[in-house]
Amino acid sequence: MSKKAPLDMSVLLAKKGKGTPANDASTGPIVSEIRKDEPTNRRIDGVKTPSSEFVNLGFKVTKEFRHRLRKIAAAKDVSLVEVLREAVDLYEKANSN
Repeated sequence: MSKKAPLDMSVLLAKKGKGTPANDASTGPIVSEIRKDEPTNRRIDGVKTPSSEFVNLGFKVTKEFRHRLRKIAAAKDVSLVEVLREAVDLYEKANSN
């Protein structure tokens, strides 16, 4: 029996810096600076809740609702949890008897 010569797989590996970007790759500018002075995910009331007080809340929503929720959070520069917390607070205030 004859042994087959091993295949040269090195031709399948990409060379760094060579090749073309994917068709769906972003053509926008590459961000090279990190902005550390800009706070993100701030609480609206400024009070930080200890992580030990959090529990999981799992439920499904439509894609449209998720998109709306993320858009609000991004516009206000707060977390999704903070948007939901404020919405529940407003709901309770509007429906209290």
